[in-house]
Amino acid sequence: MSIDKYVGRLVCIVYMDGRQRFSRRKIRIVQVEGGTVRAFDVDKGQPRSFRADRILAVEPVMPHAS
Repeated sequence: MSIDKYVGRLVCIVYMDGRQRFSRRKIRIVQVEGGTVRAFDVDKGQPRSFRADRILAVEPVMPHAS
């Protein structure tokens, strides 16, 4: 999966952590480098880092029409 095409965009991801727990996150991807995705977690209001190989699904968040 090529996640680097989403840099600068808001996406929802399905992530599996090191303990094999799944979570769904809404993030804005800042940078992808060396297998690490650096992002801003919208729900937690904090920057986060994710291992790219543990991101199981990515879905772009479409802006709401006004």
